[in-house]
Amino acid sequence: MTGSSLPAFSIVINTLNRANSLAQTLESLCWLKYRGQFEVIVVNGPSTDHSQEIVESWGDRIRWARCPVANLSVSRNIGIAMAAGDIVAFIDDDGIPEPEWLEQIAAAYDDPNVGAVGGLVFDHTGYEFQYKYCVVDRYGEADLDVTGPTPHLCFPKSFHFPHLLGTNCTFRRQALLEIQGFDEEFEYYLDETDVCARLIDLGYFVRQLPNAYVHHKFAPSNLRGTNRVAKYRYPIIKNRIYFSLKHAREYEPLDRILENQTRFVTKHRDEVRWCVGEGLLKEADVEQFELDAERAIETGLRRGFEGPRDVLTEDKLSRFEGAFKPFDPIVIADPKTIVLVSRDYPPGHGGGIATFTRDLASALGKLGHIVHVITQSPDINRVDFEAGVWVHRIVPTTRQLSGAVRTQGMPEHIWNWSASALAEARRIAGHRRIDAVEAPIWDCEGIAFLLDGEFPLVTSLHTTLGFWLQSHPEKTADAQWMQDFGTPMLKLEARLLLEADAIRANSQAIVLDIERQYEIRLPEDRLQVIPHGLGPSQAGQETASARVNGHSHGKTVLFVGRLEHRKGIDVLLEAIPTVLDTFPGTRFRIIGDNTQIAGDGKTYQEQFAASRAAALHVGAVSFEGRLDDHAVHQAYAECDLFVAPSRYESFGLIFLEAMREGKAVIGCAAGGMPEVIEDKVTGLLVRPGDVRALTEALLAMLGSDEMRSAMGKAARERFATRFTAARMGNESQRLYALAASRHKAGRA
Repeated sequence: MTGSSLPAFSIVINTLNRANSLAQTLESLCWLKYRGQFEVIVVNGPSTDHSQEIVESWGDRIRWARCPVANLSVSRNIGIAMAAGDIVAFIDDDGIPEPEWLEQIAAAYDDPNVGAVGGLVFDHTGYEFQYKYCVVDRYGEADLDVTGPTPHLCFPKSFHFPHLLGTNCTFRRQALLEIQGFDEEFEYYLDETDVCARLIDLGYFVRQLPNAYVHHKFAPSNLRGTNRVAKYRYPIIKNRIYFSLKHAREYEPLDRILENQTRFVTKHRDEVRWCVGEGLLKEADVEQFELDAERAIETGLRRGFEGPRDVLTEDKLSRFEGAFKPFDPIVIADPKTIVLVSRDYPPGHGGGIATFTRDLASALGKLGHIVHVITQSPDINRVDFEAGVWVHRIVPTTRQLSGAVRTQGMPEHIWNWSASALAEARRIAGHRRIDAVEAPIWDCEGIAFLLDGEFPLVTSLHTTLGFWLQSHPEKTADAQWMQDFGTPMLKLEARLLLEADAIRANSQAIVLDIERQYEIRLPEDRLQVIPHGLGPSQAGQETASARVNGHSHGKTVLFVGRLEHRKGIDVLLEAIPTVLDTFPGTRFRIIGDNTQIAGDGKTYQEQFAASRAAALHVGAVSFEGRLDDHAVHQAYAECDLFVAPSRYESFGLIFLEAMREGKAVIGCAAGGMPEVIEDKVTGLLVRPGDVRALTEALLAMLGSDEMRSAMGKAARERFATRFTAARMGNESQRLYALAASRHKAGRA
C-alpha cells in the first residue's frame, strides 16, 4: 500500500527472448496517465538475446529478477512475490497499453470483492480485436462470441465463468496470495484461466471492461513463429488435459472428460495438417506433433490425477519480496490529445512535411501529451506506437461527396484522403477527447475537418500550390488542368487560410508571401510564427577518411532535394564546372528524386551527364537518387559544405539538417531561408537563380577551411538555441490552446 486513495499497481512484465518488443513495452509505460502510483517489475526468463541489457538500461527506475526456467507461471509467481502494490497488472512483453489503462482498471476495483479486472485487446493491426469478452467452461473451452461482460457467471462453482486474456489481466494481490498464485504446471496456456476459476470459486468477482485497451503485437516466441502459427503444441495439449481433470471432475463423469480431451487433440492434429497444406508448416512438423501429443497426453493425465504441486510458497515470497519503487512516467499538469494529419510520414516518406510532422509529434510526446499521427498506409489499416507517438496508417477509401463539397469542385482524391483522416480522428475520439487537429496546407489535407467543424483545426503553412505553380508554368497554361484541379485547390487553400481556428507559420516570409500571392490578410489573432525544429542527430560515427570513398584529399559538397527548377538544381549544375576547374579534388553529392524532366525531355542528371564538364571530371559529381533516412543523415554528417540554391523555400529544413551536424551552408536570399541562415555567420546567402553569385560563394567556402569551420560552429550553436524540436514542441502548446479557444468561441 502507498497511502494513496487510489490503489497502487505493480505492473509485471514476464519476458523471454524478446528484447526489441520488451524495449517498446517498457517505453510505452512512460505515457501512462494514472493519478496514483505504479511500479514496474520485469521478470526475465532464461533469455539468450540482449533482453537483460534492455532491463538493466532502465537502472533503478524499475525492479527486476531472473526466472531460471521457461515457465510463464513460475515467472508470474516471482512477479507476484516481488510486487508491493495493491494490484498486480500483467502485460505481455509485446503489449502496448493505451494511456488510460491503469486509470480505467483502477476504477473497477471499487468493491473489495473484485479479485480480477481486464480490458479489451487489439491485435497486431491496432484495428481489429484479438479479444473483447470471453467465457470459459470447466473443460477449458472458450466462447469468444459473447458480446459483453458476464458478471452473472461470477459465483462459486459456476460451470461457465468470465475469462481475462493474459496480456491484459490484473489481480488484487491479496486474492492471489489467498489462492497461492499461479499453478506452475501451466508453463504456458490456460494459466490465467485457472487463476480466474479459482478466484471465482473463492467468492471473488472477475470484471471485464469495455475499455482499458492494450495493443498486442504478437511477437514470435519459442512456441509461435513469425506467421503466428503454433509449432510446439505440447504445452497446449498437456495443459488442456490437466485443466479439465483439475476443474471438470466435479461436474462431468471421467469418460466424458476423456472424450472431450480426445476431440481437442484431434482438432489440433487436423489444424497442423491443414497448415502443412497451406505451406505454413512442414511435413516434419506433423511427425513432431504426433510425438509431442503422445507425451502431452501421458503427462497431462498423470499430472491431472496427481493434482497441483508447485505454487507460490512462503519461501518464494520471502526470497523475492522488496520495497515499492514508484515508476516515474512523463507527467504534465494538463496533457492534451493532439492529432497530426500528414499523408507523408517516415520511414516510408521523406520531404519537409514528413520530417516536420515526425519531429513535432515526438517533441509533443516527450512533453507528456498524447499524440496521434494519421498518415497513409501502403497496404492495410494499422496502428503502431513509435517513439511515444500513436501512428495510424490508414488506406483512404472513397467517401461520399456532400453537396457543399461538390459545389467547391473539390478533386475526389483530395476529398477521399481528408475525409478518411476525419473518420479515423472520430475513431480516436471514441477513446479520448481530441483537443486539436493540425494538417498541412499542401493538398488541403485538413479540408474535411474544416467543413465538419467538430475538432479545433490548425493549418500549418508550407509551400502552397500557388507557390508551386510559379515554377511550373506549364500547369498554369493547361486550361483543363486548372479547371479540374488548380483553380478549385487554390480556392480551398484560401478558405483554409481564412477559416481555420489557428494558423502555424514557419517564418515571417511565408506569411508575407502568402498574403501577396492570395491577396488576403491572415488574421493576426489566429496566427503564430513558430520556426521549425529538428530532433537530435541520427548520423553514425563513421570516420572522415571513409566518408569520401576515395576522395579524402578533397572536399565534399552536398545537395539534398528534388532535382527541379524551384530547388535551383540547374543553377548548381551550371556552377559546378568552374568549381571543379579551381578545386579538382572536390566531390559533389546530389541526393534526391531525379526523375523531374528539365524541359527538353531529359532529366537534369541526363543533361549533366551529356555535358563537357561531366566528361572532364568523371566521378566528381554523383547523382544518388532518393536514399533512406539513415543514409541522408549520414551524408549531412560526412560532407564539408551544404548547398541548396532554391529559388524559394517557405522555411528550409534541409539547412537545419546540415546545421545540426555543424556544417556551413549556402542558400538563397528568398522565402524563409534568411530567417534560418545568418548571412556571413552560419553560411552565405546568394541571389536566387544567379550562377555567378553561387559560384563565388562555393569558391570562397571551399578555399577557406577557417571560414567553413567558424561558420559550421556558429551553425550548430544557432541550431541548438533556436531550431530544436523541443523548442518547437513547447511553443506549439500555445498554438493548440489558441485553436481550442477560437473553436469554442466559434461554436458558442
